[in-house]
Amino acid sequence: MPKESGMKDCILLVYSLAKLSQKAKVKVLRELLGYTNKKEKTYHHQGLIEAHQAEKLAQNVLLVLSAKAAHFISFFERNKVPYEFREVQVKP
Repeated sequence: MPKESGMKDCILLVYSLAKLSQKAKVKVLRELLGYTNKKEKTYHHQGLIEAHQAEKLAQNVLLVLSAKAAHFISFFERNKVPYEFREVQVKP
């Protein structure tokens, strides 16, 4: 895809958790979104989205920089999460 000036190359990832067990869904969502443990102290565990500066656009839809897309694709394949992706360009 030819790059226009001032545009960033991104990947639009659409995934589905419908065929996963409840245990697998929770595991995948915790790794993607991160989570917080509240005991005597509060511990924040960073998710893939936050760690790789991705953006959650809607339920099961992520916008990821092209350079960081491999992290998400390998994560989905490792966890047997069906996904589709499209290359897009966005204004920063």
